[in-house]
Amino acid sequence: MRPIAHLFSHPTLWHLNRRSVPRALALGLFSAFILPVGQFALAALLALVIRANVPLAAATTLVTNPLTFPPIYYGAYKLGAFLLRQQSGDSAGELARSFGEKVLDVSGPTALGLLIFAIVGAAVGYTLGAMWWRLRLVQRWQTKRSSPDS
Repeated sequence: MRPIAHLFSHPTLWHLNRRSVPRALALGLFSAFILPVGQFALAALLALVIRANVPLAAATTLVTNPLTFPPIYYGAYKLGAFLLRQQSGDSAGELARSFGEKVLDVSGPTALGLLIFAIVGAAVGYTLGAMWWRLRLVQRWQTKRSSPDS
């Protein structure tokens, strides 16, 4: 990271504000679902480009971890297979196929499911981040208005 480390010195990449929080959540969730490895690096680089909070974007990628990985990938496969109208069967011919053929058969639906998870996750993350920031702001205004000093 030494050649690009100077790019991470911009202060907006490290502060939480109404723009950086939703962006960071969206980037982190997108990166978490789109790549099986290297999510931290992808989230950090995307945060750099889009001026999102780097630590929050990287931390958000932790939604995919060794405990959540199997159900996420299984769900992605099922969603992709459903959308591609593929059937999963355990016939005698299915058992005789090679491992490589089976991996190729599940990779397409899984990739499609993960792409959909990434896009939907990014949209949900951005929306929730923006709503949280707005709610926080409204609560501060209400507290300020109801204080006896004003």
